[in-house]
Amino acid sequence: MAESWLVLRCSACKICHGRKSIGHHCPHCGQRTSIETEVVDTAKDSNELRSKVILANTPFELRELLESKLSLDNSFFESDLSPFNALKLVKNSADEQGIIRRGVVQKKLIERGCNLEVDSLIEEIESQGLIIRIDSEMWQFLE
Repeated sequence: MAESWLVLRCSACKICHGRKSIGHHCPHCGQRTSIETEVVDTAKDSNELRSKVILANTPFELRELLESKLSLDNSFFESDLSPFNALKLVKNSADEQGIIRRGVVQKKLIERGCNLEVDSLIEEIESQGLIIRIDSEMWQFLE
């Protein structure tokens, strides 16, 4: 089972943030978190975490209204991948032999709700010398 994200409320500034564990500094005030840090909620992925942190930091009176608006506007949560995550997505698309297929990468991009063009992504990685083309729609990492 995948590790879940925690929505934590800082004991010093009372602002919520998300992490996978405790024992770090609050990104807002710098206070060190501990085992006593309040866990407000958990999330299964970063998109759900983002939503839960936003709602946890919203005054109670406005949460229901904000939640309804956020659920209607899913594009709020769609974002392009960072270069690191895009490379990771392509690496995770490789089969047992390390072969990357265009269709598999495209499917993973669609699943993530990402607007990146699969060809542009693969061309960029190929131009950096990280992968080599072995067929018209197949590549392999040079690791």
